[in-house]
Formats: sequence, C-alpha cells, structure tokens
Amino acid sequence: MSSGLREQLQAIYDQHGRLTPAIVVEEARAPDHPLHHELEWDNEIAGEAYRLQQAHELIQRVRIAYKTAPGGERRSLRAFQAVRGEDGYRYEPTERVVHDPFLSRLVMADMEREWRQLKRRYEHFAEFWDLIRGDAGEEAA
Repeated sequence: MSSGLREQLQAIYDQHGRLTPAIVVEEARAPDHPLHHELEWDNEIAGEAYRLQQAHELIQRVRIAYKTAPGGERRSLRAFQAVRGEDGYRYEPTERVVHDPFLSRLVMADMEREWRQLKRRYEHFAEFWDLIRGDAGEEAA
C-alpha cells in the first residue's frame, strides 16, 4: 500500500464527506484501490455482509498516538469516531469531533447511553464496582 490506512480512510472521507463501512467497500471494490487487498472478494468465502464487517474493523483499527504531557505516558485513541446520524452510524475524524460542539454532543450522548446500559446490566455485582473504582484509581494516579 503506497500510503497508510489512516490516509486512505481520510481520503475516502474527504471524497464523500462521510465514512461508513459501505462506502469503504464500494471504494475498495476497484482492484487497483490500495484497500482492495484488505477485503475478501471471493463470494464463495465471504459475502457482502462480511466485507462490511471487514471495512468496519479497518476503520476501528486506525489509532492516533499521543502523550499526556511532555515526557508523559503514551496513549492512543481511535482516529475515527462513530457518530449516530439519521441514517445510522458514520465515522468522523476524531479531530473534527473534538472541535465540533454538535458532533461532540452526539458522541457524548452515545457514551452516556452506553455507560447507563452497562451500569444497569452489571450494577448488582460488587466486582463491577471494584473494577470501576480500580480503573478510576489508575486514571487518577
């Protein structure tokens, strides 16, 4: 591949103004596309649904590395964030989500919804709260 996965996905986003697994599959369908080899095209092995799943995984695989402070701990986060829209989820560059108050609110609303679902599912387990406190303690340190 002549350029990295992140650059290829960003180019698709720039061209379409949005990024979804379906758009990635369509773009990668051309045999000369740099992402073509990342997906399984033999229909006897995998169908369109599997290619969509592969594209979804490609998008989620791209990470941005950063340091918490000069000389600090090195961390990473996804380069593209899932944003819920009227027609389902799409992926937006993390930088755009961080700087766009509307997109940030959409992502935070999903984060809160997912947290509340997780809490409802496991709050009756003492180990759940131990895990939360342990992780919160690690973050504070």
